[in-house]
Order: sequence, then C-alpha cells, then structure tokens
Amino acid sequence: MIIKKLIKSLLPELILKNIRILKQYVKYNQYRKLSSSDIFSQIYKKRVWGISVDPLQPFFSGGGSRDDLIIAPYIKSIKNFMLQLKTKPSVVDLGCGDFFVGSQIREYCGEYIACDIVPELIEYNKEKFKSLNVEFKVLDLALDQLPRADIVIIRQVLQHLNNKQILQFIPKITKYKYAIVTEHLPRLHSFEHNIDKLAGPNTRLELRSGVILTSPPFNLIPYTEQKLCEVKENDSFITTTLYQISNNP
Repeated sequence: MIIKKLIKSLLPELILKNIRILKQYVKYNQYRKLSSSDIFSQIYKKRVWGISVDPLQPFFSGGGSRDDLIIAPYIKSIKNFMLQLKTKPSVVDLGCGDFFVGSQIREYCGEYIACDIVPELIEYNKEKFKSLNVEFKVLDLALDQLPRADIVIIRQVLQHLNNKQILQFIPKITKYKYAIVTEHLPRLHSFEHNIDKLAGPNTRLELRSGVILTSPPFNLIPYTEQKLCEVKENDSFITTTLYQISNNP
C-alpha cells in the first residue's frame, strides 16, 4: 500500500488520469457495443444498482433513489421551488427509473410525463402508479424528440451517459423554461469537468470528474443558474442545480 501511494505521488497527473480512464474502459467494456436500451435493461435485470427490500419490486434504481438522507432534501427543495410558481408546472421527468422519487413530487406538478429507456420498467410503472395520473413513456433522451413542458427534470441520469449522448441532448433543453439537473460530483476544490466515459452503470467519480453542463464540450448558457440543494455522500456531493433556460413568461 505504501509503495502504491509512493508510485502515485511520483507519476504526473496526466498519466494517472489516463490510467483511470483505461481501467474504467476495461471494467465496463461489456457495455460498449450495446444499445442504450439494452445497457440499462441489463443493469436492472442483473440488479447492478442493488435490490429493493420489497420482494414485489422487481426494479430498483439504486441507493441514491432510496436513502432518505439523500432524497429528503431533494424533495423539499423541489417542493419549495414548485410552490413559488404561480401555477403548478407541467413536468417532463427524463430517466424516471423506478419512480420512487418522482412519485413524491408528483403532487406539486401539473401534467407529468415520466420517461425512461427501459420498456419493461415503463410498463411496470404504468401499473404501479396508475392512480397518480402520470403519463409514462419509453424514450431515449439522446435520440428521441422530447415532450414539451414547463420544466424538465434529469436526476442522476447524465452521469451514466457518454459525452456524445449528452451533446445530442443539450440542444433539446432549450424548449423548457427550467431544467432541474442532479449530478454526482467529486468532493474536490477543483476537478476536471466532463471527462468522457462509456455509457453504463458507473459515473465519472471514478475518473475524478463530473458532469457540468455549462462547461465544455456542452457549453449550456442558461439565463440564470441556482443550486437548489447539495448532499454530502462519503467523499462526494450529490448536487441539484436549477437552470432557467428561458426568460419568457
């Protein structure tokens, strides 16, 4: 362990960065040739993100969607923002997952469209949450046309995609007045933004990076930007940012 730390201290950061990238590509190479739908279908089928304590719940979007220490501040911040608006906003939820979090903010929204790329998950959600008056749709946010709404919510989704997919998504965000984006970011004073990765279950934390939409190569230019909430998790932060995309009434 001491020798390993010594070697790391002597190697230039660029070499260490390339080693981290190579290790991640080897580790997640199984996803390289799969479609996005197949990638995330496999993640749920193989329970890569964990298993629900409910034996009747076949889909589980991970601890970040269940841990009350993480989701309670998020739900509170979304509620407070929604209640400031004159009317209940229409919402598009991209990458809605098992909808455990979405179901808890539904009451503060008007029309609600929840989208995910896994067909079996969407069919399950349609039945489980049919009393909530939510439209569930199978959708690839990178390739498909997105539904119109006042607000788009993307909670811990972009962190699992590669840069090409995020670049395909960015131009579509301009149709919304607000975008609420949650990303898992390193707990560092400074880190390199938006290092590319393979699409898959992992995030850029392994690369000491994270998705920042206002940085290259994405270069989103919002009208305003505001941090809604931030939760510390081990040596990282789960940060939710509100982007006002348009100043139109």
